[in-house]
Amino acid sequence: MRDYSHVKRIVVKVGTNLLSSSDGIDDDRIDAISAQIAALKERGYQVLLVSSGSIGLGAKELRIKGKVKQIPLRQACASIGQPLLMTSWRRSFKKSGLLCSQVLLTRRDLNNRLTYVNLRNSITTLLELGVVPVFNENDTVSTVEIGVFGDNDRMSAMVASKIDAELLIILTDIEGLYTADPRKDESARLLGEVEILSDEVLSYAGGAGSTHSTGGMKTKLLAAKIAAVGGCGTIIASGYEDDVLLRLIDGELLGTYIHPAKRMSQRQRLRPDIMR
Repeated sequence: MRDYSHVKRIVVKVGTNLLSSSDGIDDDRIDAISAQIAALKERGYQVLLVSSGSIGLGAKELRIKGKVKQIPLRQACASIGQPLLMTSWRRSFKKSGLLCSQVLLTRRDLNNRLTYVNLRNSITTLLELGVVPVFNENDTVSTVEIGVFGDNDRMSAMVASKIDAELLIILTDIEGLYTADPRKDESARLLGEVEILSDEVLSYAGGAGSTHSTGGMKTKLLAAKIAAVGGCGTIIASGYEDDVLLRLIDGELLGTYIHPAKRMSQRQRLRPDIMR
């Protein structure tokens, strides 16, 4: 069993693949995740949610097949998909008597000292009010930054680092970090824990994600590296597991746990080289 007794503040990141269905958004998956977040809040945890999916939802509304590569079209898809995404989260959290808020960010917002302080103050107030902040990259106005977070993996880590979360949980469509691609290599084994993100461990990651996601295991490991310097541990686990969030917090050995490193100060964590 793992011990998370020190954890009070949790960032949960949900990838595009988990939230997508053939018709658009998977409301059953959203309901399952929001119910688990509500249960965590009842236990006294503060939970922040990072949700991808706006570009994919917009593309499906526009009936676009294949990967959306052009930046103006990605921006348009995000503009269409973001309100759909938030409508689903709001509907779902309301079932548990919870309010959620929308927080759209670019990398510049997190790297600038003034905007970061303002953001931190507003997030702290939302958490004190019992609201679940729902973060996403501001793809509609991003140009250079669009997609830079890697399907929000690195953004979730930057958020976790900046608001002093003790645990980042990245929910994806595979069980965790394997030593090789388990779909191609039968000898691949799941790593239950990673003490240090060495070059060897980073080499286990493959390429980018699927059609509408820009992530992949590489960006998840880079996210864990960012979280680690903020003193935040990371779990990469399958969002298809029943009650995965509750089971993880209870210490069940699911997914891959990446240990935090020595905690840096907030000012050190604003350095661009740390947040790459």
